Amino acid sequence: MDTKSLSEFEVRLHDHAKARSDLRALVKDGCNQAELISALQLAFLATDESWKELVGMNLRAFKTALTQIRSCSDVIERLNRSELVYRLSIEHQDPLFAGLHQSPTIPERLREYVALLDHRRRLFGPRRSIRAHVWKAWIVAIVTEDTQSPHDPEVSSIIAAVLEDSRYSEKAHQAWRLKHKGFIEMMRTKLRGQRSKAGLPPASLPV
Repeated sequence: MDTKSLSEFEVRLHDHAKARSDLRALVKDGCNQAELISALQLAFLATDESWKELVGMNLRAFKTALTQIRSCSDVIERLNRSELVYRLSIEHQDPLFAGLHQSPTIPERLREYVALLDHRRRLFGPRRSIRAHVWKAWIVAIVTEDTQSPHDPEVSSIIAAVLEDSRYSEKAHQAWRLKHKGFIEMMRTKLRGQRSKAGLPPASLPV
């Protein structure tokens, strides 16, 4: 076959008979072929990024910013306990201060924000490639939503072929999937929403 007219994705699949067979098996088992192939083609956008590209600053500055937000939450909490804020919110019931002590308070929300960013930074920073995680989670979401099974052998085979990474085994993929199951569920929810807007019928009940 002349591969000059094929896309990079098609060329890589052309060179891996098992991956082609696994892709056909997934479609036969109920996967939306157009959606799955479209998702697989996004592999070439899943490149690594620097902290500067991700958050507009290097890692040291990013960590400093998180520390500053934590310190800011402490300052706001101290102010909220001050006599001035007590009078405004409790005695005078100023409408601009009335809900200040209702949970979640501003300090609580800031601390939650920092905790979430700090957690995600450990999972999705450079050399962890957030785009690659999103890409794989989207593929697993499509497969699981349509077939009610993660199909680790087939999915790992296809991903390994597309990335030209022979080290990406079924075991490695399963470990990744279990570690990121919450993220995958987010992608499944997003997938259902997109299909609903497009007027597509839902898949059978999720596992």
